[in-house]
Amino acid sequence: MTVMILRTIFSFILLIPVLAFGADSFTPGAAWKDTAGANINAHGCCVVWHDGAYYWFGETRSGSKWAGIRCYKSTDLYNWQPLGYALSPSGSRREDMQDISDGRLLERPKIVYNPNTGKWILYAHWENGSGYGEARVCVAVADQVQGPYSFVKTFQPNGKSSRDQTLFADGDVAYHVSNTAFTDMHIIRLKSDFLSEDSINGQPTETIVFKGKKFEAFAIFRAGDTYHGLFSLSDGWNPTPGQTGYAFDMLGEWMQGGNFAIDSGQNQSYQSQSAYVLKVHGKENAYIYMGDRWAPGNVESSTYVWLPLSMRSGYPAVRWRDTWNLSVFDDADRYKRAAEIVSGNVYSLLERASDRLVAAKATGGFAISDSQAKRFVIVQTETPWVYRLKDPDTGKFLQNVFGSLQWRDGDYSSDDSQMQDWYFDLQEDGYYKIKNMGDYRLSYLSVSGNATLEMSNIYLSEKESDARYFSVYFDSQSEYYEAADIFSKSYRDENRRKIDEHNQLSEIIPLKGNDPVVDVQYYNLLGMRLSTVESGHDASPHPAVHIMKQLLRSGQVITTKHL
Repeated sequence: MTVMILRTIFSFILLIPVLAFGADSFTPGAAWKDTAGANINAHGCCVVWHDGAYYWFGETRSGSKWAGIRCYKSTDLYNWQPLGYALSPSGSRREDMQDISDGRLLERPKIVYNPNTGKWILYAHWENGSGYGEARVCVAVADQVQGPYSFVKTFQPNGKSSRDQTLFADGDVAYHVSNTAFTDMHIIRLKSDFLSEDSINGQPTETIVFKGKKFEAFAIFRAGDTYHGLFSLSDGWNPTPGQTGYAFDMLGEWMQGGNFAIDSGQNQSYQSQSAYVLKVHGKENAYIYMGDRWAPGNVESSTYVWLPLSMRSGYPAVRWRDTWNLSVFDDADRYKRAAEIVSGNVYSLLERASDRLVAAKATGGFAISDSQAKRFVIVQTETPWVYRLKDPDTGKFLQNVFGSLQWRDGDYSSDDSQMQDWYFDLQEDGYYKIKNMGDYRLSYLSVSGNATLEMSNIYLSEKESDARYFSVYFDSQSEYYEAADIFSKSYRDENRRKIDEHNQLSEIIPLKGNDPVVDVQYYNLLGMRLSTVESGHDASPHPAVHIMKQLLRSGQVITTKHL
């Protein structure tokens, strides 16, 4: 009996670590313990996937003093085994600042693998420990991902100050990104060994973007052909609204985007500052935003804000969740952008800034929603890029009724039939400004208060500046249409071609039979060019062309903008 009791107690003791530390979800902003029961102490982090496991690196603090760079290991992203220090303070303080001795400060460590040398490379922001005036980079190398890393040097890339830096590897090429002079985003391509700046004919391979924007806390990742960046504003330890940018060339032009935080708390990035974006291994379009909730008086007690990052809109969007797990990515790619609008197909609309779908409200009208989606049959009219939106259940059409959105029976004969016509003004990223053709005062589809929050109302605005951007998506679980390659450069190139073609406002119309052939500029009410009618061609042209023929027969040449 005694033996059985002892066995039971022993078995229970063995279970205690699993029950106490066996996590299966994330709780953003809460204290996070490792598998040994201690608080994880790895701030300004990066996480890399290697040989079946994730490795988390971050600055370790003793209070607010730098104590080294720690490494943790996990196979599930929830439970982290401490592996010790990847880089520790060592050596003596030198006047030339070529040291990482006790009292120095290393922040925001980033690790990448170099396939050219087979080495793991570590970069960190280096300061002398008594302020932020040195603004240097520390470089270290290791043979194994977890280290230990050996100090190589400190330097200022291309002689420029470097703060809140990150390191981004794109295959066998790596880039260093930092804040320069507190105002600019400085991108430098590194040499093949990733240990110093590259150059061509003695000229540095670098670019400075977002000049004067005061961005910092860079987190760079790639989706398809597109490089995306998450940033914060420079405001000390204080959280700021999230910032985004994107480019198709790391050293090329970067375009500024919107706030990556789309829920309540977005003006402080959910009380966090961006540190890293992780692509989850083995899952399509699954990314995690990793940020720090800083405690400036005691940096060691700072916590971590990890949240799912959605890319279904083509741009980074981070929602707030009190708790979550990796199952949120199971349906992350359910709604896909349609490659083109095919008349008669069933689609949903997704709003760009919120990454949310257009949903029907129970009380009437429409709003934006994470998961609810109103289905529309999109029907092409006789006018290019003008459509009608039909309810697949009732057969009614979406209509502008004195500035409100209502379902009405289809009517092509009445004077107000254009109230059911919607002009889809294509943008190069595949989104549309959607405008009602019947009322030029209340016509642009918009979101109330310029909001991005769940169930924010959709309304019609008279101001084009209020127009929000929507694109055509389909539910891949029920519809089987061709999906757009939204992260490819060719997708944008094709959209630009369509826009250019659409905006060509003049052409020559040869007339049939004995009609005189006259050069004519003509425009429709949308400012779009009409279809070309070739001599002897029997196909029915756009209705406006018949008006053109009548005017041409009378010897008139049309040069007005509206027919």
